[in-house]
Amino acid sequence: MEKSERIRCRVAACREAAADGKEWSFYLINDGDAPLDSAALYRVSFEWGDFGNSYAADVRVNGLAPGAHVLIWRDDGEFRTELSLLVRAGGREVRLSFEFPKLYLQKNLKLVGGVGKRGWEEAAEG
Repeated sequence: MEKSERIRCRVAACREAAADGKEWSFYLINDGDAPLDSAALYRVSFEWGDFGNSYAADVRVNGLAPGAHVLIWRDDGEFRTELSLLVRAGGREVRLSFEFPKLYLQKNLKLVGGVGKRGWEEAAEG
């Protein structure tokens, strides 16, 4: 990866009920041409009206190939949610943020390319 190349990722929130009681799985997708050396989900923020909260997360992924995806978070989708990641690839390091609406309200979810499940997706690059 050239230092001038941008790191491109998506996060897809897919509705998947599981034993943890949460209804949404968040997948990190590498849309770049080079593998991600690492990705760290370091903060999760929630907002409901004028109220918000955030907390530190410590989810790490190494060696995510181009076009590959990996589960990085589970949630119930009742709040507006922002996932903040620190991503490294080819000697570059960027901070990427992915903002999601109240997911439980979303209808007619589209098939997410690269994941093969229906969901809501957000893209970022840096």
